[in-house]
Amino acid sequence: MADSIRTFCRLCEAGCGLTATVEHGRLTRLRADRDHPVTKGFACGKGLRAVEVHDDPDRVRRPQRRVGDTFVSVTWDEAFADIAERLEAVIARHGPRSVGLYLGNPNAFNALGGAMGVSFTAALGSDRLFSATTQDCANKYTVAELLYGTMKAHPIPDLERTDFLLWIGSNVRVSKSSFLSVANPLQALRRVRQRGGRVVFVDPLQIEPDVGETLQLRPDSDPYLLAAMLHEIHRTVGFRPGVFEGRIDGLDEVAAFVTPYSPEAVADVVGLPAGTIAALARDFAAAERASIHASTGLNMGRQGALAYWLVQMLLLATGNLDQPGGNYFATGGLAKPRASADRTAASFEQSTWGPFRRTVGMLPGALLSDLVEDSAEPLRALVVLAGNPVLSMGGGEQLADAMRSLDLLVSIDLYRNATGELAHYVLPATDQFEREDLNTFVQGVQGVPFVQWTPRVVEPDAEQRQEWQIFGGLLEAMGRRPPLPLDTADPMALLDGALAPSGVSIAALRQAGGILPLAEPGPGGSLERLGVEGVLNLVPDALRPALERGHALFRELDGEPADGFKLITRRTKNTINSWLQNLPSAVADDGEPNPLWMNPRDGDRLGVAPGDRVRISNDYGAIEAGIRFDPRLRVGVVAMTHGFGNASTSGMTRARDRPGVNVNALAPHGPGTFDPVGGMSHVTGIPVDVRPLARAT
Repeated sequence: MADSIRTFCRLCEAGCGLTATVEHGRLTRLRADRDHPVTKGFACGKGLRAVEVHDDPDRVRRPQRRVGDTFVSVTWDEAFADIAERLEAVIARHGPRSVGLYLGNPNAFNALGGAMGVSFTAALGSDRLFSATTQDCANKYTVAELLYGTMKAHPIPDLERTDFLLWIGSNVRVSKSSFLSVANPLQALRRVRQRGGRVVFVDPLQIEPDVGETLQLRPDSDPYLLAAMLHEIHRTVGFRPGVFEGRIDGLDEVAAFVTPYSPEAVADVVGLPAGTIAALARDFAAAERASIHASTGLNMGRQGALAYWLVQMLLLATGNLDQPGGNYFATGGLAKPRASADRTAASFEQSTWGPFRRTVGMLPGALLSDLVEDSAEPLRALVVLAGNPVLSMGGGEQLADAMRSLDLLVSIDLYRNATGELAHYVLPATDQFEREDLNTFVQGVQGVPFVQWTPRVVEPDAEQRQEWQIFGGLLEAMGRRPPLPLDTADPMALLDGALAPSGVSIAALRQAGGILPLAEPGPGGSLERLGVEGVLNLVPDALRPALERGHALFRELDGEPADGFKLITRRTKNTINSWLQNLPSAVADDGEPNPLWMNPRDGDRLGVAPGDRVRISNDYGAIEAGIRFDPRLRVGVVAMTHGFGNASTSGMTRARDRPGVNVNALAPHGPGTFDPVGGMSHVTGIPVDVRPLARAT
């Protein structure tokens, strides 16, 4: 007999409701939950294919230890004992900060996993934390903390009432969105247009022409488009903060910063006519209700913190923050952490590689290999939780060599991925259907807020363990006390404290069938409900280096050759980072998994045709790939999907058979290559040289 169990997807921030069919203890099917009060039967193909990951025969189901160039299965007790001994030896020789933790993106959708990893590292006495955050969104946490006092303050667009929506750096069809949880955002954007509103996409790739127009700016120039809009608004109608009049300090400094960036001054750098920029600014300011959503395309350039700060300034300067149809701070089911954020210059750490400021406690990922090789205080042991830094971070073979040199590398994951192939141990974690969970990450960015708990859908089919059990077992093997004792009967109850302010508990969620919609007062007073009071300082001292760096980088961009190429990340409907690459459906049968896409006009200029191979290179590395054409790309922009490069990943047999290439071998890394204010790496908008390779005869 088949059972139907209500659960939800944990691949992206939409968190779509799912129903799982379980027969004889096996998960056999996933469907969209048609009775879900919010997502209402929507789920994308990626989420529905999670059942293929669950059943994948390549999943790691027992602890594995490296023996030479192969891996052998061992017991948990054997793994814990040996890892504990190695950790103790590393700490004895190099100190507790020689041990680090890397958190991959899936931890955002795991209520306990990442938190237990951080607690594990703290229990060892280390603060060496790295995560995918500095690859995709650290800038948002930085600006939220510096401007509003809490890293969880991210005003979302009021999609149901906006008249003018500026949508920056997100391909809504293939990757939904980031820091905005809407089950079907494409439908929501269509509704804006259907009721007479205007949608403007800002992206090097033309996005959804039936929904809105696309301004195809040059990659990595977002800050100057936003600065020019503010310049034009200040010059013509002036800044009008509306309800924030008298509640903000520093608007004159904002005006001073944007003074050099008139539409005429930035036109060549941004790659848009000055008239187009000026008209966009005036239209945004004149709209009765205007809103902005900025996603990873804006985040992952060289100046994510500056760009996201300018987004907030544009909302404040036009009176569109915390107003109907503008952006507002949505209700969430979890308490917002508020601490006395250090907004001063003293918040920067002074290091061998220059000053930087940590975001959510994380070190700049671009310095990972440098820290491994640091002679003064080296990183000698690393635990990687649900991550694949070898393919997701800049550094290429240099980063892989740094990983190989570690005294201990432990990967906790579903697969022995490219990073796991270099590890001393690979430990099997439960997947999203083998544990209880709560949709914690999306609280505060949901268009329609709700809290959802899911039961464990099925039991693990072998020896997979939850992350809190793995970290607890390691600490016990080291003779240390785990933050969550291994005999804890109900680990999910740990979340009750965070849920309490919204009047929700894990027990109440279980009794309610898993889902509790939350009341949403909406715009108007949402900042106060967030706990932010008093006057906002728009230009805190800790942000000033971003402004100074912005002036310097503008001069650099203004001097770039007009005929050069900029490489951007290309999202696809079948993959998400490196998560799904072992599935048959992840790669089309008509070519390599991640070719280099370019505009046909660039192909004519280079004398290449689809299928020809090219060499893509810069000062950081070189790769080869086949060519594909896409007329939607801006001329001078090339695009590749990241997360591939599995030629040596023997633990993922399908991915190894269709490996693709590691585009992040071209990503800048090391000192001077990351945003010191937010720690963000430079991942998109990267200058590259593209040269044809000789055709095979």
